[in-house]
Amino acid sequence: MTVSYTITQKVIQFIQKENLPPISSRLIVGVSGGRDSVVLLHLLHHIGYECIVAHCNFQLRGTESDSDEQFVERLTQQMQLPFEHIAFNTKQEATSKGISIEMAARDLRYVWFEQLQEILTADAIAVGHHSDDAIETFFINILRGTGIRGLTGIESKNQSIIRPLLCLSRTEIEQYAQENHLEYCTDSTNEDQSIQRNKIRHQLIPLMEQMNPSFRKTMQKNMERLAETYMSVHYETEHSRQRIMEQKGELAAISIQALLKETQPHFTLFELLHPFHFNSAIIQSIYDNLDDISGKQFYSSSHRLIKDREQLLILPIHQEHKMALTILASDSVVKIDNFSLEISQSIDKKEIIIEKKHNIIFADADQLQFPLTIRHPVKGDFFYPFGSKGKKKLSDFFIDHKWNLYQKENCWLLCSNDTIMWIIGHRFDDRFKIGEATKKVIKIRIL
Repeated sequence: MTVSYTITQKVIQFIQKENLPPISSRLIVGVSGGRDSVVLLHLLHHIGYECIVAHCNFQLRGTESDSDEQFVERLTQQMQLPFEHIAFNTKQEATSKGISIEMAARDLRYVWFEQLQEILTADAIAVGHHSDDAIETFFINILRGTGIRGLTGIESKNQSIIRPLLCLSRTEIEQYAQENHLEYCTDSTNEDQSIQRNKIRHQLIPLMEQMNPSFRKTMQKNMERLAETYMSVHYETEHSRQRIMEQKGELAAISIQALLKETQPHFTLFELLHPFHFNSAIIQSIYDNLDDISGKQFYSSSHRLIKDREQLLILPIHQEHKMALTILASDSVVKIDNFSLEISQSIDKKEIIIEKKHNIIFADADQLQFPLTIRHPVKGDFFYPFGSKGKKKLSDFFIDHKWNLYQKENCWLLCSNDTIMWIIGHRFDDRFKIGEATKKVIKIRIL
């Protein structure tokens, strides 16, 4: 019985045990050209999966990156498999988002894989992580700061991502490659011990094995037990989430008062914020500032947290700038974010029903100057609240109504010649009201 046969059977059993997509399923297989991914492709193809090869060129190693891409293309031609490839400006992506190159590459890769999966109607995305990767990730998370989940290693299945080689060690993968005479690329950066993962691989783990020859098996058992512990913790965290966190669209809000009533508020906060990519140091700072004044902000690579009076508000960081919108005299409906405005002109004054509604205004058309604009507040904005003759700063209006920073930033203003005529959905400006001298009326309504 060959090593290859034993390893193949081990992988098949693992696929069945972990309930991964059955053999003959269509898979997007991430292939960098390195040994692990080449073995992954060879194994999956050999046991009967329909494989579509996907390769990312992150353009980080010059001609070496291009050579890897060319190698993978030749490999797929030899195996007569479909080949999809893409090139990324990874350094630019990392700089623009303020994240590490490793994180940028990971995000770019998985977003593209998911797009491919949808376009090509694949059942899953297979990547080549193995058990040694899980151990290395354990120590990386320890050094970085993590919760229990970060100590459970790498999941065999995470949504559409599957890892069929997690049951194999690096040594087993090397044996499989040798026995099947597989060619692969060697990444020169794998030996660079200034990289944290490589330092763990080449220095820390060998030292651990000197102290415990069964270190890898011991670690695997440890991570399995921690995974079981995490499931119990996750169950409790979900109950806490329902009690203290509310999700409204892209905005999540944590009640500070409810959080502090939890048995372990600091731990609960960590578990709630970690999915938003806040690290342990930032979460500690947030916890330390729960009694601080409102308005303080904290950032992760993907989200922003605002400390409000009674809540912690979490929202995605959007790179795009929200520009002003224009309403032409000919427009009847204008779409804005998650609502629309309906504009009706030449309204008869007799049709006007004066009601205290915030979703509709009637304005003196002769006081308006088209095109109208819709924009967000800027410093120095003021208006004349309906029913009042005095001028009021918009910032004072926000304070009076106890608006949080998120509400202020996402407030829309309807303006005529940059003069505020309506805080949309909230307050009309007195200067545009209908009077006895009004001849033409315009009605604007939120749909």
